[in-house]
Amino acid sequence: MTGNGTPGVSFAAATEELGLRILDPVDNHQYQLDTPAPIDPVPASGDRFAYPVDTATAVRTSAVRLPTATNVYVRAPDGALVASVEHLEQTTLDAGRYTLELLTPIKCYLQVESAVSIEADFAETRIDFGDDTDVLVGARSRRTRPATTVTTTADPADLLATVSTFGAALGTTMPERSYPSLRGHPPAVELGDELDTRGLAPPSTDVRLELPETTEAALTAAPLAYYLGAEVRAAAEARIVADGAVHPLSAGGSLGRAVEEALKTVFFMDCLTRYDGAYGHGRRLSEREAVTGQLGVDFEALYHADHAERVRRYLTIPYGTIQPHLPQWKVAATARPVASSVEILPFLVDDLALVRTPRSPGGSGGDESAQAEAVASFLSSDGSARSPAGGFTRGPSAGGSTRGSPSGGGGVRSTTAGDTDDLSFVSPEPADALEQVWVGEGVPFGASEAVLTAYRNRLARQAGDGEIDITVVCNDAAMDEETDVEAVYGQREHLPFEVNLRHDLSVSELADLLAEDHDFLHYIGHAEPDGLVCEDGKLDCGALDATGVDTFFFNACRSYRQARALIEAGAIVGVGSHTDVTNAGAVELGRTMARLLEYGFPFRAALDLARDFHPIGQQYIVVGDGSLSVVQCTSGTALLTEVRSADSGDLVLTLTGFPTPAHGIGSEFMPFLSGAENTYYLSSGTIDSFELSPAEAADFFGYASSPVRLDGDLVWSDTIDADSL
Repeated sequence: MTGNGTPGVSFAAATEELGLRILDPVDNHQYQLDTPAPIDPVPASGDRFAYPVDTATAVRTSAVRLPTATNVYVRAPDGALVASVEHLEQTTLDAGRYTLELLTPIKCYLQVESAVSIEADFAETRIDFGDDTDVLVGARSRRTRPATTVTTTADPADLLATVSTFGAALGTTMPERSYPSLRGHPPAVELGDELDTRGLAPPSTDVRLELPETTEAALTAAPLAYYLGAEVRAAAEARIVADGAVHPLSAGGSLGRAVEEALKTVFFMDCLTRYDGAYGHGRRLSEREAVTGQLGVDFEALYHADHAERVRRYLTIPYGTIQPHLPQWKVAATARPVASSVEILPFLVDDLALVRTPRSPGGSGGDESAQAEAVASFLSSDGSARSPAGGFTRGPSAGGSTRGSPSGGGGVRSTTAGDTDDLSFVSPEPADALEQVWVGEGVPFGASEAVLTAYRNRLARQAGDGEIDITVVCNDAAMDEETDVEAVYGQREHLPFEVNLRHDLSVSELADLLAEDHDFLHYIGHAEPDGLVCEDGKLDCGALDATGVDTFFFNACRSYRQARALIEAGAIVGVGSHTDVTNAGAVELGRTMARLLEYGFPFRAALDLARDFHPIGQQYIVVGDGSLSVVQCTSGTALLTEVRSADSGDLVLTLTGFPTPAHGIGSEFMPFLSGAENTYYLSSGTIDSFELSPAEAADFFGYASSPVRLDGDLVWSDTIDADSL
C-alpha cells in the first residue's frame, strides 16, 4: 500500500558507515539501518506492504542493526502479530515470511522470507537473518511538520480553497487514518496578497464538503475537511456529499455542532472498522465489542468499501447510538472569526482539534465584556483565599514594596500590588474535551493561549542530541523549598537527563542562561510585568534578541507577560501566572507540575490536571504550543488512575488517558490487568474501570510510577502498597 504521493522518504547507500540511509525531507529527519557489508539499494514497489509507505527499496544483507533501542513488531502475511521485541528482549523465529515494523523516527518496515533473530538492549537493536537475504524496505514520513506552505488572502472564498488543501497530508483514506501516525501535518498557511495552494489537492475521492463562503465556516469545518480528505466548495448550505448522498450539516441549527458530530462519527467508526485490517488481526477493541450489536453493520464489508461509500454508510448511523462510547476528545479550540486565525489552523487540525468561534452556539457566547470583568475580579481578589492556609506571600506586605528585594513581611512572587496588569481576559465556553485552547486577541481564563510564533519556533528547531537538559533557577533564597523539584526531574531510569540548579542569578547571568539551549527551564522567584527580578535589577524577556530555551515554567507572580515575551524570543511553550500567587500554593503547584511534566504529560494536560488538585492553578496559563511534552511518556499514553472502594471490599481502579505527542487521539492502550488481556481501548479520556483486590492493585501500581487520585489527593503509584490501600 503506497501513500498519497506527497513527496516523502528517499533511500541511499551510506557512504561513511555501511548501511542504508533513509532521508525524510518533510520532518527533516534521517535514519540509518546499519549492515555488515556494502549494499546496493534498488528501487522497488511498495504495494507488497499491507501498510502505507511513501517508497520502497530492495537490498540484500545478512543482518540489520538499528543504532537506537527500537521496538520491533513481527507480523505474519495475514497481519497476525508473531512476536514483539522491546528493550532488553530477544526472540528467534523459524524460517517464514515476515513483515517487521520498526518504531524508528521515520516509520520503517522490513519484509523478508527467512529465519529471523532479534535482540534489543539499551543502546541498539540487532536483526539477524542468518545468510544473505533479500530484504524489502518500506518507509514513510510521519509528517509531523508541514510539507509546504499555502498562501491565502482574507477573502472567505480563498480561505475555503486553503482548507481544501489540508486533506493532501493524509497518509491514507483507509480506516487506518484514525491512527495518528497515518494523519500527516496539513500545510502551513500564511496570509498574503493572492491565493497560492502550491498545487495541493485532497485525495481523488467522491467526497466533498460544501460550506457557506464565510470565515467562520472555513475555521469550524477545517478539521472535518482534513479528516475526510474532502474537496471544499462554496455553497449556500453546509453539507457533506459522499458517494452521491447528501448529509446536511445543520444539527440543532449549529454548523459547529453538526461538524463535531460528523467528525466524531467518521473518526470513531474508522477506529472500529480498522480492526478488519492488518493491524486488528487477533486483537479486541473494547469499544467495538460494546457497540457491535447496536449498529448492525458488516465491519469487514465497510473496511473493503471505497472511501466515499464508507463515509456515506458511516453517516447513516444515529449519533446518539455511538455517543456514549466515544473517546473524550483531546482538544477543543475557540478561534476568533478573523482571517489571521487561519494561520494557526493547520496546527490545530494536526491535533484533530474541534474548532469553534465565539459567536457560534457552543462557542464562548454571552457578553464578553461582562465575562472579562468577572474573570479579572476573580484573579484580582486575595490569592491567599484560594491557597493553602498558613502560606506566606512571596513579596512585600500591603504597605509598600522594594523592586527586586521583597520586604521581610513576607510577600508575593512579585514586588507590586496584586492586580492583573490591565490584561484583557476572555472566557471560552467549556467543552467536552480534555484540553481547551484560545486563538486570537485576549488572555484566556480556563484555557491555554495558542500563539502562532510558538508553533513556528517548533518548526525551526533542530533535533537535539538526545540528552534532556533541564535547568532549575531559584532567584530568591526564601523560596528554596521548591528547589526540591531538582530531584524530581531526571529520576526516570534509562533517560539521559542533565539537571542543573542555579541560585541568585544577576540580570546578565540570567540573560546568558536564556540565550543558551535548554530543553526546559523551571524558574522560581519574583516577577513583574516588565521583567524577571534578579539581585541587581530586572531582566525583560522582551528585550532578548533570541532564546535557546524550548519550554519553561515561570513560577512567579504575574509572569504572564514575561512568558509571552519568551515565546516571541524563540521558546515553544511555557507557563506563567496572571496575577499574584502565594508561596505555599506556588510551591505545591510547582512540585505537582514537575512530577507531571517529568512523567510525560503535555503542558496543557499537565496544568489542567494540576488545577484539579491545586485551586491556585487557575491563576496560571499555558502559552504557546501546549501539546508539547518535555519528555516522552513511558506508557505512550499518559495515565491517571482513580481509586475508590467497592462494596465487596475490593478496589475499583478507573483509568483516564491523556494523548501525548507520540500517541495522539486514535491511539490504543492495553492495561496490564487481569481480565484485560489482549483487549485494547481508545486511549483518550476515561478508558474503563476494573475491580481488583488490594494486592492486585498494588501489583498494577508497581509497573511504573504514575499519578493516582486517592481519597481526593494526587499521589504517585510508587508510594502505594497493599497496606496503604
